Amino acid sequence: MTLDPTMKNILEMYRTLNFPKLYDTTIDDLRNTMNSSHVSQESDTVHHVEDLSFESDKSIIPCRLYAPANAGKGLIIYFHGGAFIWGGIETSDPLCRRIANVSGSKVLSVGYRLAPENKFPAAVNDGFNSFLWAYHNADRLGIDREKIILAGDSSGGNIAASACLKLKDNGYPLPLMQVLFYPLTGPDFFSESMREFSEGYFLTQDELKWIGDSYLNSRNEALDPYFAPVLHERLEGLPEALVVTAEYDPLRDQGETYVSRLYSAGVPVTSIRAKGMIHGFMGLFSVSHAADSIITMTFSLAGSRLRGSY
Repeated sequence: MTLDPTMKNILEMYRTLNFPKLYDTTIDDLRNTMNSSHVSQESDTVHHVEDLSFESDKSIIPCRLYAPANAGKGLIIYFHGGAFIWGGIETSDPLCRRIANVSGSKVLSVGYRLAPENKFPAAVNDGFNSFLWAYHNADRLGIDREKIILAGDSSGGNIAASACLKLKDNGYPLPLMQVLFYPLTGPDFFSESMREFSEGYFLTQDELKWIGDSYLNSRNEALDPYFAPVLHERLEGLPEALVVTAEYDPLRDQGETYVSRLYSAGVPVTSIRAKGMIHGFMGLFSVSHAADSIITMTFSLAGSRLRGSY
């Protein structure tokens, strides 16, 4: 399928703005640029929004709870994208409001610690601890502890997947489901999607290498299964997965390889390739009918799963 017209226009707009490469600016300037360059989003009205926090590795992690009208007892814990380096609760606020309303479930947006100040596995530990905190504070949050989904996009998808693995490996209760949008699942410089879409579609190979160097303590950690879930030796017993990849995304093939590995391990998994979409399309839902439809479809399904209606 050809590139979605809206995605094409967005890419052309970014090219005219002539943004520097991620590694050609300071971290503060990069965050200011990336956090302010999001396409303006319409914010849904949500019945109740509350700022909270929990402790992870002796750090206080901010989070925001969204409760739509007539919310069920399910909870979606959401980890934002941003290459482990930028983004946060405020940048993902419009998306989390939309997820809450279309799923009919509460959403907890987690402001996990960012690199390079906080190296791997800080973000994974924050994802892991956010689930345990929600599980043990179910009454306070007004949820059923057996009805929690971990979800995220890009680096946030990596955190959701890795947190599920860490919970399983250490014998803790597991989420009901994991929902991963175009997740980073492991080192990849040779797949078809990486070769074809690593120039001109937001992410480049050089930038991906720089992101890894910024997040990891050493390149040896690129083989750690909590950074590279696709390399984990035993995926059996993981919660059901719903994985959405984007056709024009260099990370597409690694996400779909993870799907294949989950399937081979007997994990219930549904794979959706969003035709015509680029990496990061979730953040464009207010200007792209297709992106909005994919988000609505995916999280309506997740909400149904939480309600036990499918």
